[in-house]
Amino acid sequence: MNGNTVSDPKAIQSQLDRIIASPEFNATSRQKKFLRFVVEKVLNGRADEIKGYTVATDVFGRNKNFDPKSDPIVSVEAKRLRRALERYYLVAGTHDMVRIDIPVGSYVPTFYLQKVTSPACSLPETEQYSTDGVESWPTVLIRPFKNFSEGTGPNFIAEGCTTELAIELSRYQDLRILMKPPGVGGDAVAEPAARFLIDGNVSCGPNDFKLAVQLFDQKTHRQIWGDVYPCDMSTDSLRAFQRRVPQLIAAKIAQDQGFITQTLSLESQSKPPAEMATYEAILKFYKHDVTFTAETLEAALGALEAAVVKEPECPQVWTFLGRLYAENFAMETIDRPTPIKKAIEYAEKGVQLDSQNQRARTILAMAYLLTDQLPEGLIEAQKAIALNPTSLIFMDVIGHVLALLGEWDAGTELVRKAIKLNPYHRPYVYHVLCADWLRKDMRKPIWKH
Repeated sequence: MNGNTVSDPKAIQSQLDRIIASPEFNATSRQKKFLRFVVEKVLNGRADEIKGYTVATDVFGRNKNFDPKSDPIVSVEAKRLRRALERYYLVAGTHDMVRIDIPVGSYVPTFYLQKVTSPACSLPETEQYSTDGVESWPTVLIRPFKNFSEGTGPNFIAEGCTTELAIELSRYQDLRILMKPPGVGGDAVAEPAARFLIDGNVSCGPNDFKLAVQLFDQKTHRQIWGDVYPCDMSTDSLRAFQRRVPQLIAAKIAQDQGFITQTLSLESQSKPPAEMATYEAILKFYKHDVTFTAETLEAALGALEAAVVKEPECPQVWTFLGRLYAENFAMETIDRPTPIKKAIEYAEKGVQLDSQNQRARTILAMAYLLTDQLPEGLIEAQKAIALNPTSLIFMDVIGHVLALLGEWDAGTELVRKAIKLNPYHRPYVYHVLCADWLRKDMRKPIWKH
């Protein structure tokens, strides 16, 4: 990650000021004072004065009788400062030219010329991304998360988070999830080519740890998302963390309006339907799912109808066509025939091709609702939630359909849970909460005698 050492005082001072001023530098005022103190000591040619004692007395205001054995403030604050620096470079400082580190076992900072290419392109065995040989569906390479803990640290946390995230992302049928195969006999193995890369690390302290995750677009060598998630080390908290956080990360990255979809949507806006790959047609559906305009509905229908001719065994295309036919049957947004029988036929085709797809069963339930086949719709909605009861992908939509099918308590509970946990929940699901409130309020007498 680091290159040659940096000796230019102006470059180092500028980087110090940049870090301290950054809102992503998650450090206290005295940790910032600590950093400035040790960096400026080095810049002034007085690195030999950087000792635990001088830091304690000059930075933290300890008296001349300071004893590090009875007062570990310097070592404790140094650990926290290292973590704050690490987070800064993960989240905001990826492209900074100068990297400032405080090595473990010393308080004297080091200054390196940082490579500004993303980790997606920084290791020699990593192939540069190209479109040759990479399918049109979005591919995501997950690197094993690294253990950046001081000392050895528990590798099981990093390994567990990697595994849980891979499993959760695999639930998104649009994505192709890749992992680097293990080498044989210590031989290095090239990483598979992928459009997107997920990299991460775990940093453990005495009582807590932090998971830092980044998403890179290897076509542009750009970080498009990153975040840090803290957790304490209690057994219950760790178990809950490993269930909840991978689901949240997956939703941010991979859901219909997540970072991958947003990135790819911009690239296919001007293509005519006949020239679109199947996934690009699906992106038209996602755009309409946000805007709900006549223009986006027309565009999505045209793209999906062309795609189903080219790739008739794709379950997502049939499912999305069923959804759009059902929508236009109910709302009559555009003047073209979209019979509900066709909506059910297309939705059923999607289920036949992929019976484990939550979205396909949910859309089929929605089509049954529009034809007043409530028992059949309820069966499909219950099958949809049973496929993955805790996943955030379609929890809000399933709750919405369940409520309209008559299971108001179960449906609204799912909707409220999705709103609380998923930052990308669909706005229209608030409708059933309003309808449920009106439904319950109407039971009350209008006036009292």
